[in-house]
Amino acid sequence: MTFCKVSSTGVSAISRMITFGRVWALIIMIIAVTTATSRASMIRDTEIEDHLLALARPMATAAGMDADQLQIRIIISPTYNAFVTGENTIFVHSGLVIEAESIYEVAGVLAHEIGHLASGHVQGRGEVVDNAMMASVFGAVAALALSASGHGDAAVGAVLGSTDQTQRIILKQSRQDESEADEWAIRLMQDQGYSLRPMANLMARLSKQRLLPESRQSKYYQTHPGARERSVVFLNHALSEPASDQPPPADINAQFHHIKAKLQAWTDPPEQTLINTNPDIPSDRFRLAIAAFRLSDLKEALNHVDQLIAANPDQPFYREFKGEILLSAGRAQEAVDAFHAALERLNHDTNKGQIFLSLGRALMTMGDQDSLNKAIPYLEEANRLEPEWAFVKHQLGITYGRAGRLTDADLVLAERAIMIGNYPLAKQLAERARDRENSNPIQRQLALDLIIEAEQ
Repeated sequence: MTFCKVSSTGVSAISRMITFGRVWALIIMIIAVTTATSRASMIRDTEIEDHLLALARPMATAAGMDADQLQIRIIISPTYNAFVTGENTIFVHSGLVIEAESIYEVAGVLAHEIGHLASGHVQGRGEVVDNAMMASVFGAVAALALSASGHGDAAVGAVLGSTDQTQRIILKQSRQDESEADEWAIRLMQDQGYSLRPMANLMARLSKQRLLPESRQSKYYQTHPGARERSVVFLNHALSEPASDQPPPADINAQFHHIKAKLQAWTDPPEQTLINTNPDIPSDRFRLAIAAFRLSDLKEALNHVDQLIAANPDQPFYREFKGEILLSAGRAQEAVDAFHAALERLNHDTNKGQIFLSLGRALMTMGDQDSLNKAIPYLEEANRLEPEWAFVKHQLGITYGRAGRLTDADLVLAERAIMIGNYPLAKQLAERARDRENSNPIQRQLALDLIIEAEQ
């Protein structure tokens, strides 16, 4: 489990889109969601992401997408929400997973967001905003003309009318997009044999929020209009296909409740977790281990996780967490062993980048030259698997530096600096790499590319 700030890449598409018309109610709402998200932290957790991807990727394939490119990121937020930004990434708020009443509810939301990606709605929304902007421009021109002729009241009316027309254009397109994404969700859910009733129940719950003050409405409700009508559509399909009402398989359901418990343990106050748990339930014991870790009671955390491993020795993520505890306790070699044990038990198609990162950090912590040399291949592989994660580049750069590979350190840290928007630092590091006497031609060319990118 790693915490990091939300990448600017994740929200840049929305940010570019909303700058066209931020004066209108819908777009102000989207700005509020995006701004809140940009300040939020993100949980990077292999187990949670892998479980949700196992639900989403077959549906992405059925939608004609490259499922291997699909990514899911978890935003730490109690709100019930999910969104896409035009990349192949679905952002899911932790509150959505925790509050969901069924794994099929989460699957339905993922299917809906896949529908947005498959239909190109994010890219198309920019054109809609442009059209809405034109409606406002024409209204403003008319207002200026009326104002120049001395009809002040009429000018105000023209401006208000154009703004209302802008809102109608955007809201109309938003409802059309949601309807189309729902059609995708229904089709994709049916293709996988998932029940549609949980999505109908979700929309029924959301439709009640129209009676609440806006400050108490969920972000999902605000950004996904028409919940009452959408509930009827899902319910009609669910009623017409009784077979789709089958409950989730026991193993999938158990895994879902496990990741819910895990997210709760990382987001709830740890003192609250200590009170509301039963150690005889494995998911609750895992929550106790996480709560103890967050309270720096590493001995108690290790005791809980060791009992979990004894009961389920093939569960890789218990061993991964044991490695994190041991690393925090300064027991780096034991942490290395735990991370190796976790990797040995992972499914072959699971993204191992996060555990490679942890293993590399543990080896780096040991500090001797042999351990540093062993750490580098793991961190390089983590960087290959997680190319948009600045923290990986930071750790790789530090390890290169400690191992005496100064040019490689400057280059990867320059890449990180560009990623986080620190272009002066990126240029400084790249120039230093270019000018170092022992830099080879490939390194110098990469340095020149980075200098050009930093200057643009």
